[in-house]
Amino acid sequence: MLTKIALASAFAVALIAPKTAPLAFNMKDPKGVSGLSISIDSPLEPIMGQTSAISGDVKFDPANPQNSTGKIVVEAKELKLTSEAMTGHMLQRASLDVENYPTITFEITKIDEVKETSKGNWDAKVTGNFTLKGTTKAMTVNASVSHMPDMLKSRGGVPDKNGDLIVIRCKFSFDRTDFKVGAGSVIGNKVDVTLSTVGYTVK
Repeated sequence: MLTKIALASAFAVALIAPKTAPLAFNMKDPKGVSGLSISIDSPLEPIMGQTSAISGDVKFDPANPQNSTGKIVVEAKELKLTSEAMTGHMLQRASLDVENYPTITFEITKIDEVKETSKGNWDAKVTGNFTLKGTTKAMTVNASVSHMPDMLKSRGGVPDKNGDLIVIRCKFSFDRTDFKVGAGSVIGNKVDVTLSTVGYTVK
């Protein structure tokens, strides 16, 4: 009888116990340190560029990282190449057409193969919808995330506020002709992307 009562009590506690909810992270780095870089290797004109104009929202669940969701947004017009002239060409209609397509986005649809590499650090395969110049394609990338509880004040950027941080890192490639970006140009088609971005939540 006592065993049944104990089991019933435990079940009741489980039902009313608060469930942990994903933490909502603002992916616009208040310090502007986060970055995305691109490189295109080609015989005639190898190109490199970068931007810190990254934003978005990610709901990250440290207890169940595979349930995390969100979107990363890059302001296309803020992407700069090492050549000012090439940057101008890149922003025009034949290439990124930033006037009509101001953002580049990656929206998470599924997370698989999550592996905790150390406390607060995970590797995973992240599938999402990658949208560039009005074209959206499904893409799976290798990514890592680091969760740092109560480290916002130590890092700074949001005065007198405390909260958690996450750092998302990933590298991936795509074919620019799949997105009608500068088709027929003398540069290579494969674009290599490296992303390292910090998000924060205020408590």
